[in-house]
Amino acid sequence: MSTAMEGGGHYNAHASAQAASATFGLDQVRVAATSAPVGPAGTVTIADYGASEGRNSLAPVGAAVEVVRHVRGEHQPIWVVHTDLPDNDFGSLFRTVADDPGSYRRPGVYTAAVGRSFYEQLLPDASVGLGWSSIAVHWLSAVPGPLDGFWFSTATAGQYDAWARAGATDWRAFLTARASEMLPGARLVVVVGAAHGDGRDRRSGAERAMDEVARGLEVLVERGTVTDTERSAMTIPAWYRTAAEWEAPFVDGSDLVLEQLRLVDLGDPLWHQTRRADPDGPAGYPATVAAALRVSFGPSLLQGLDPDRRGAVAHALFDGHLARAIAAAPPAPWFDWRLAVMVIAKPR
Repeated sequence: MSTAMEGGGHYNAHASAQAASATFGLDQVRVAATSAPVGPAGTVTIADYGASEGRNSLAPVGAAVEVVRHVRGEHQPIWVVHTDLPDNDFGSLFRTVADDPGSYRRPGVYTAAVGRSFYEQLLPDASVGLGWSSIAVHWLSAVPGPLDGFWFSTATAGQYDAWARAGATDWRAFLTARASEMLPGARLVVVVGAAHGDGRDRRSGAERAMDEVARGLEVLVERGTVTDTERSAMTIPAWYRTAAEWEAPFVDGSDLVLEQLRLVDLGDPLWHQTRRADPDGPAGYPATVAAALRVSFGPSLLQGLDPDRRGAVAHALFDGHLARAIAAAPPAPWFDWRLAVMVIAKPR
């Protein structure tokens, strides 16, 4: 994946569904932190793989810091290393860590960042005591090839096979890199979007919204806002794996052990969040969904456009067409997300 999430504070502001997903890994983080090994420099290193602007990392990292300090004492030094792609908004991340009331920041806890893909090794051998990754590993390292549309569910049989191979290769690459970085006894907690179904029948749970985005692109082409060539080149490099695909590297042989894999049917957190605010019919739901998709999937979908046009096209597509379509439909959830929650260990 060559494009980070939307920056400028927008991802922090509109990624509440991702935040809701992360809560399903907090207990596992706390348990992993009780035995997080100390590195060669006497520090416990916590690695956060796929941090974006950082707000959704505060709770899990804070939970890990609290437990490590409880087990090893209040003076135990801790490194927190956030990683993301080079064009990630690291400025927003550091401001979030410094200023957010929910920050894990405290004396003796040090923050650093690495701007490279997590499909390669990012930290020294045997240095990480605890790893965390939330709603990130569904992104592929690159577009595996063409699709008939922009979302993987539109793939033909040949296209599907190419994408499935890329999904398997990337997952193995992620685990190989983490196996090198992790200390013996370290654990990695992964919370990530997973597939409903299997084979070519798999679904992400976002198909209804993505179909509407596709219709919106057709409208923009008809208006001349986007050319047909530009639309044809648009692809979102996301792949939602089945339980068997998550398990495959461990079955075939790995330096790591899959201690836990749990599938969670999350549904639509945005629907429930807005309904709590407006029980009679969540009037804010259309705009909330539009903003959430724009900050998460908009940058990769529109990365082929001239930078000067991306903002206007994103506004017309998501805040305009998609929000209007959701508002015009009978009130109901538009997503049916599923999560995989994994605990992965490096044996001592």
